[in-house]
Amino acid sequence: MADFFESFDNSVGILNHTWGSVDTSKDGQVTLTGYSGIMQRPSGDSAGNGYGTYEFTLSMKGNQQGPAALLWPGNDEWPGTEMDVVEIHNGRAYGTAHHEKSDGGDGYRTVTYDGLDESKVHTYTLDWQPGKLTYAVDGEVYGTITKNVGEDFTHGGVDAVVGALNINPNTSITLYDVSYTASDNIW
Repeated sequence: MADFFESFDNSVGILNHTWGSVDTSKDGQVTLTGYSGIMQRPSGDSAGNGYGTYEFTLSMKGNQQGPAALLWPGNDEWPGTEMDVVEIHNGRAYGTAHHEKSDGGDGYRTVTYDGLDESKVHTYTLDWQPGKLTYAVDGEVYGTITKNVGEDFTHGGVDAVVGALNINPNTSITLYDVSYTASDNIW
C-alpha cells in the first residue's frame, strides 16, 4: 500500500474495518468507547504496510487498560508481529512489540512513556526498520527495541494494518489523524 494520511474528515476513511461503538459525529476525529475498533482490513501477509514511519495523533481517557493504537499483523494471526504504538496498562502509557515465542505463546518487549499525560493530545510515532523499532511521542524518542522485531512482507515476513481499539467500558480513545510513510532504500 502507498503512503497515506487519514484525517477522519470523511468518517473512518481507510480504517474501514470497524466494530462496536465508533463515533464519527465530529468532523476530523473518531472516538472509540466500550469494546470497539477501527483498522485497515487484515487479509493476508501482504495486507497493510511494511517498513516505515507510523504516526497517530490521539488522546486517551480512563488511565486504565482499554485504549490502544497499534499495527496488527496483516494476516490476522496472533500472537505475531503486533506493534502497539501506545496503550495503557496499570496506569502507564507505553509501546509494545509482540512476537510469537518458540512455544507458541506471546512474547513482548515494551518502551514506557513515563511522565506522559495520555489524556492530552499527543502524536505517537513508531518507526519500523529492519531489526529495529523506535518509539517517540511529540518528537521525543522514548526508546528502541531491537530483539524479536518482525520483518515486513517484502523481506520475508508479514506486513501490518493500522488500527485503534478500546476494550473497556470505562475508557476511550479519540484519533485526530493517522499517517504512514514508507521507508526508502531498505536493503
